[in-house]
Amino acid sequence: MKRKLMTFTAGFACFLLAFPFCVSASDATHIAFTSDRDGNAEIYIMDTNGKNLQNLTNHPARDSQPAFSPDGQWMAFVSDRSGTNRIYLMNRHNNELRPLTNHLKSEAERDPDWSPDGQWIAFAHWHSGHPTNIYKIDVNGKNLKQLTNAGYNRVPAWSPGGQQIVFYSAERRDGSGIYVMQANGRGVKRIMNEGRWGSVPSWSPDGKKIAYVNLASSGIHIMNTEGQDLQRLTPAKTWSYSPAWSPEGQWIAYELELVNPWGNLNRDSNIHLVSPDGAETRQLTEHPARDHYPAWVPASFLSVSPAVNTQTTLWGSLKQPIHD
Repeated sequence: MKRKLMTFTAGFACFLLAFPFCVSASDATHIAFTSDRDGNAEIYIMDTNGKNLQNLTNHPARDSQPAFSPDGQWMAFVSDRSGTNRIYLMNRHNNELRPLTNHLKSEAERDPDWSPDGQWIAFAHWHSGHPTNIYKIDVNGKNLKQLTNAGYNRVPAWSPGGQQIVFYSAERRDGSGIYVMQANGRGVKRIMNEGRWGSVPSWSPDGKKIAYVNLASSGIHIMNTEGQDLQRLTPAKTWSYSPAWSPEGQWIAYELELVNPWGNLNRDSNIHLVSPDGAETRQLTEHPARDHYPAWVPASFLSVSPAVNTQTTLWGSLKQPIHD
């Protein structure tokens, strides 16, 4: 009886003092994204109601494209703090920051994506005078392996089982679009139907679907892994980009621009959610700056919960509230 009373008292106190954070791990779903709302590209995090905004990077350099290790211990991201775009790793426990790709002979790296076993990061590697190719490197910055050797290649995404990588490729003999290959770079094949270009693929957690950007209609679509059963999810005559499937498969996060962004000097795209059947939608951000590159955050990443009406910067030093 005493134990039950203590449990009830602790739970009730949690309810009174910090209700927004007393949730189960499955409910504590957060999204990270890139925004230049403070005049510089930074990585932010918020919950799936668009609340409790936090700045994770808070650095004069331009930081973007967050990707999280499966165990939630590390965040990979792209930063130009060394003078060009490189991939960095940041540890959630001790604020350790280390470059992953500074030692490479390249002009820039982009599009990091973590393998499901947490051992590898796939990314796009660009070197002056050479095509952009997909590489993978282990999390210690060793064992660099080139996976593609033809065309212009970007935005790799691992399959849930880790056996395959889907990516965008152009300037190939059999056309531009979405391709898939084995994790060792072999068996490259195009999975889009001819004339239906796609880019920025994101694999569903069950491995049965791929969300992508249709370059012809500028919308988020889904298809099966054979490039068939195409379905548009986002509103017609709007521009959408960077789909990211939630870990449980309930939502796809993406960037939505209501006005054609090409040549638009006031581009103000925001982060939205859409269900895989297109029936449910939710807008998470509403800001005149551009919010983009959404990424789902493992629950274990959130080691410190900020108090109501406050915000933290990695990993938990208290700052003043952020107002949208």
